[in-house]
Amino acid sequence: MLRYIGRRIFWFLFGSTIFATFIGYVLFKAGLISFPSIPKSQRALNTKDRNLNRRVGKIRVS
Repeated sequence: MLRYIGRRIFWFLFGSTIFATFIGYVLFKAGLISFPSIPKSQRALNTKDRNLNRRVGKIRVS
C-alpha cells in the first residue's frame, strides 16, 4: 500500500515538473516572461581581456 502511494506521488511530482518546465519554455519563447540577465555591454566591461575576440589582420579563404 505504501509502495503504491509512494510510486503515485513520485510520478505526480515527475509529471508536474515536466509539465511546468514545458509551460515555462513556451511562455519564454513567446516572450511573455523573461529572466533578468547581465546586459552585453556590462558583461564586456567585466571581462578581463576585452581584446580576446578582436580579429587582427585578414583571413584569406581560397
